[in-house]
Amino acid sequence: MPIFRKRTKRSDSTPEPVEIHPDHDFRVVDHEIFIDFAVPLASEGADEVLTELLKHHAVEIIKDRKRRGQPLEGIPLARVSARRSGEPHEVGVIELDKSIERIDIEIPDLVPQPQMAGYDPLAKFDEGLQERATPSTDGRTDELAPLGEQLRLTAGVAAGLRSFGVDPEQMTATDLGLGLLRLSGYQVTETRDGYRAEGHDATIHVVIVDHEPGDHPELTEKAVTSFLVGFAGARTQRAMLITDKYGPYMIYQKERANPKAVFVTRERLQGFVDAVAVDR
Repeated sequence: MPIFRKRTKRSDSTPEPVEIHPDHDFRVVDHEIFIDFAVPLASEGADEVLTELLKHHAVEIIKDRKRRGQPLEGIPLARVSARRSGEPHEVGVIELDKSIERIDIEIPDLVPQPQMAGYDPLAKFDEGLQERATPSTDGRTDELAPLGEQLRLTAGVAAGLRSFGVDPEQMTATDLGLGLLRLSGYQVTETRDGYRAEGHDATIHVVIVDHEPGDHPELTEKAVTSFLVGFAGARTQRAMLITDKYGPYMIYQKERANPKAVFVTRERLQGFVDAVAVDR
């Protein structure tokens, strides 16, 4: 199945490459292959990183179908598309004028850190929190801007999110949080009161609180208490609450009392993105 990192020499402590499997439609029409990915595009279309990512996936899909016996030799072209405004939009063409098995499209790493032995991006984020002073509440507003307008994403992170079916221009805290965890090399499963993330020799109790229109813009005390109670019964090594709401002052007191519990509030989301996306 397709992966989105180059194959590199691995050590026993290096995490496995993250696998993503975008939903797609596969058709052969008039002696051409059409692969339409359910991946949302920006209004201007696909950039180079996303284009190469989708072409890589397309090649792996064709190889897999051929291995399973579908007769595809002799077909000269594969046309790759994704979705813009809900409609298929061609992003690339792959020439198949040689043996399909010999075709190999390499792409740059979307997020390089999980390939590095011993590197845990969330631990790196935790270290950064310890170096920061309590942020000011200046500039807070009752109306919260969309995350896509406030966060800076690298081309790799944006492409990875789109491959999960997430449009960065319209993403929620849940979309961003789960996407970054997966891109970081964590396996994420849903639990009764949140999610469980496993990877980098760590287990993490994860709760995500989305801001809804009309809600108070600050995380409530009830949500903080519920998160900490859930952590106490989760049997994980660490805990993380992710939200696009502002953080109340009480979270700093809670973190000092329990350093294993971290709050990734609106003020900290860019730091979370950077811990995943930026080289050390």
